[in-house]
Parts: sequence; C-alpha cells; structure tokens
Amino acid sequence: MKNVKKLLHYMVPFFIFLVLALVLIAYPLINKQTYLGVDSLFHYNRFFDTAMQIKHHQISYFQSNYGFLQNGRMLNALYGPVVAYIGGFLLLICGTWFKFQIVTDLIVLIVAALGMYKLCRVNEVAKKPAIFMGFLYMYSSTIVQWVTSQQFTAFGAALMPFLMIYATSMVRRHDVSVWGLAITMSILVQTHLMSSVIGALGLISFFIVGLVTAEDKAQRLRMFLHTFYAALITIVLTINVWFNLLTVSNANRLLPVYPVPSVRTHGYNFNPYSLLNILKPTEFLLFVGVLILVFKNFRKLDRLTKTLACTGLGFLVIAWSHFPWTALEHVMPSLNYTLQFPKRFLVLAFIFLLLTFGKFLTSEINADKHPYAKLIKAAVVVLIMGSAGLDFYSIHQRSESYVALQTKHHRNNANQNSLYYYFKKHHRSVQKDTQSHHLNYLMKDYVKATPDYLPVKKTIKSNKKYEKFNPYRRYYRDFIHPNHANRYFDRTVKADGSLQVAWYAGRAGKIQLPLVKYADTQVKYNGKVLKHVKTTSLGAIKSKSKLGLNRVSVRYMPSFTTRLMMVITWVAWIVFVAWGLLRKIKFN
Repeated sequence: MKNVKKLLHYMVPFFIFLVLALVLIAYPLINKQTYLGVDSLFHYNRFFDTAMQIKHHQISYFQSNYGFLQNGRMLNALYGPVVAYIGGFLLLICGTWFKFQIVTDLIVLIVAALGMYKLCRVNEVAKKPAIFMGFLYMYSSTIVQWVTSQQFTAFGAALMPFLMIYATSMVRRHDVSVWGLAITMSILVQTHLMSSVIGALGLISFFIVGLVTAEDKAQRLRMFLHTFYAALITIVLTINVWFNLLTVSNANRLLPVYPVPSVRTHGYNFNPYSLLNILKPTEFLLFVGVLILVFKNFRKLDRLTKTLACTGLGFLVIAWSHFPWTALEHVMPSLNYTLQFPKRFLVLAFIFLLLTFGKFLTSEINADKHPYAKLIKAAVVVLIMGSAGLDFYSIHQRSESYVALQTKHHRNNANQNSLYYYFKKHHRSVQKDTQSHHLNYLMKDYVKATPDYLPVKKTIKSNKKYEKFNPYRRYYRDFIHPNHANRYFDRTVKADGSLQVAWYAGRAGKIQLPLVKYADTQVKYNGKVLKHVKTTSLGAIKSKSKLGLNRVSVRYMPSFTTRLMMVITWVAWIVFVAWGLLRKIKFN
C-alpha cells in the first residue's frame, strides 16, 4: 500500500500535465478538427510513408515509396529518420489523421512539461514551482506550435530540457554522465538535427564555466574526458544521420530548404504576429522581471543561477530580430538556408530563464515571509491567464482557418502558397479525409509542393537564385500535375524496395515520369538497367515510351560503406542501451 501511495505521489506531476494538455487541445478534440499549418503536409507525408512501409512489410530506408505521391524521393533518411518510423508506427495504431494529431499533441506537450519539471527538480527547485515551470514551458509558443501548425521544431524543444540537465551538471558537479549525455543528444539528433545543433551551442557556456571553476586539474580533466567520451558515443549512435547526409550531399547537388531573403526578419519582434506566435507579452515581461531580480541580487546568487541567467539573456538577444544578423549573413551566407529563423534560439532562453525563475521561487522568495508575497501571487495568476489566454486565442484562429478550409468551394488544382486542392475531384473534404481510416485520401486531396532535398543540376543557395529557379512551380509541373492529369500511372512497390511505374502508350515517343533519380538510384526500363538516364532540372526522369505497356522502376542502391555504417549504428544502439541498463541495475 505504501508503494502504491508513493507511486501515485510520484505520478502527480504527470497527471497535472495531462490535464493541462487536455485543456489546451480540448477545442480541436471536441470539434474534431485537425489544424493544418505550413509544414503539416510535409511531415504527414513522412509519417504516411513509414506507416505504409511498416504495414506492407516493405522497408525502404532511403527511398519514399508511399509518401509524396509515390515519386521515389529521399527525405526521411536525411531528416529525423528514427522519429519518422516511430511516427509511422503510431499513425498505424491511431488509424486516422485526427487521432494521430491529438495523440502527438499530447505526447509533445507532456514530454515538454515533464522535461522542464525534471530539469527543475534536478536543480533543487521545489515541487510546486517546478510544476509551474513545466506548465509555462508546455504552454510556450515553442511547444504549442506543433498543436497549431505542426512545426517540427516543437519535437526538438520538447526534448531540449532533458539535454540541459547535463549542462547544469557541468556547473553543479563539474562532471557529466557519459551515458546520459550521449543517449540524450543522440535521440535529439535522430529527432531534429537543427535542434541538436542549438542544444550543443547551449552546452558551451556551462562547459566553460564548469572547467574554469573546477577545484583542481583532476576534476577538470575528468569533466573534459567524460564530455569527450559522450561526444564520441553520440557520433557513433548518429552515423545514420550525419554520414548519409554527407555522402548523399557529396554525390548529388541537393536543393536546400527555402533560403530566406533576410535572416533578421525571422527573429522575434514586438509586432502582433510575434507577440501571439513567437514570444508572448507575458513571457517577455516574465523574462525581464527575472533578469531584473538576477542583476539586483547578482552577488548573492550561486554560480549556476548566474550562468543560467546570463546564458538565457544571451540567447534571448540572439533570437531578437535586431541582433546584427545582416552583418553575420555577409560573413556566413549559408545562414539563410541552414539556420533560417533566429527565433529558434528562443527555446534555450525559455529553458534557462524559466529554470532561473524556478530557483528564485524556491530559494530567494518564500511566499509566506516575503514582503511582496501578494504581488508575487498576483504576478503568477497573470502569467497563467496571459499564457493560456493567448494560446487559446491562437487555437481559435486556427479553428477559423480550418472552418474556412472545410467549407470553402475548392477549385480543382487551385494553387495557394504551393498548396493544391483536389477535394472536389474526389468528392471529399478536409474533415472527411482526416477522420477517414483511408490515410491516403488526405495525401491525394491536399498536396503541397515540397522540393527540399531534391537533386538539381546547379548549385542554388541564395534567395535570388532560388526565386528565379522557382522550384515550387517546377515541383508541380514534374510531380503533382502528372498524378492528377488524364495520364494514368500504375504504381507498384516491389519486395526488393523498388518502386515501379507502369503505363500504356498509344504511340511510341518520349515521356516524363513523376519519379526522382539520385546519383545512386538504379533505373530499369522494362526490366533492363539504364546506364544513362535523362532528368529534368528537379530530378524527374525522362524516359522513352514504346507502343503498349511500359514499365520503369527506381531503386536506391546505397554503397557497401553506407550499409556497413548503418549496421554499426544499430549495433551500437543495442550495445550502449544494454550497457546503460545493466549499469543502472547494478548500481540500484
């Protein structure tokens, strides 16, 4: 009985966060609405592809045989591969896109809250303030953006507090857990590569402070070596991500993600859009208040609190649109298609400053004795109401957009921001598609041009060259239009992982197929391997077409080295996870 009570007491934060998450998603849950943002179809296609691979027992790690209108492109191998398969498996369990979105909303929200709570508790924040910090982080724009618009950075943001546990350990203990840091960073890399880069940057200041303030050389050397070992293990556990990205990029000219015209315009600002969707007024005022408290009591504070506050302030400034990003762009032009959005750094500002606030509530401010106790309680109420209120307003806006999309008379093939509608053609709607067990309906009715990572014939990195090239229009021409034109292509996924397209031709000639060819893609025409294959500027295959039945199949053929590296990755995961579990059992 005591053990049951202990377990229930331990689970209290989880139940609180579950209730808070359900409150946040109550509106779409009750009204059975699935909000589709700018990146929704991009990620939905990733999950749909892996779901169908699992369902049909035809795993194709590199080539997308089911998603993205079955064009044989490569994406999941370069973008969060492990989470893509986990998401696909979850999609199969859920059965509909609506249920999938609700379940993933809950996962992201609760994991984010538990991560922030755990980070606070490890750093000696009292239970109630730690739960409050978990709530504030869960309801922050960096996390809620998955609920409202399926921005995948929310997944990275949800995991980030777990990584920062080891950052604070560097200052508190002048040491890190090799296994813990390596596994956490590896999971982050397997989830969202850019988030892992931002997380690594967040570790730097704590690593430096930990080294400088170490008591002796032995302690300094131990921390350095443990961090180094963790980095080596991370490299081994993520070979499937960075090695494939390097080899594929080296063998092909891959089209980058959209290079923004100016990086600085994508930081947070104080315009209405930013205050609602990036950094809410209550959150900004909280950060200002925390920083005032820090600098007012700077000499009294411990080393960790100082490091947290200064690092949080640093990332708050870096994420600002008025940071000298224009000057940095001249030095590093690649920032416009690698970083893209400085607002991404806000995740670290949130984590560090909320933890600082939690420490203040625990140690510096005793609500019963502090002279400003009533003011503090009033401020907490304002924070709760302000944070939740703006989130609910944002969700209400998304609901209005959903209703407009649901009730709008869609003209077939209408182009709106590279989105193409085919609901009318198939006599369906958004709500019918998202609640149907036929997962492919949404993929066919609501299509987005997504040219990222396709093979091109010339390097395109600047915004001017990108706009001139107009890959979104080319993507429609090469891959979307052929699927909805009168021409009929019969697609078959073979047991060997190849994707075959068959068609009947009334006369001999040439044809452009909605199939992608990379440098290592093997192309067969009527069973014969083609050595020289012509492609469009976006990698679509051009083929001859004889009178009658024609068949073309594509299959990505990774090199022996690539296959070996993949094996090393999965064996390494088994070994290190088993080692960690056995070690934990031994010490317990």
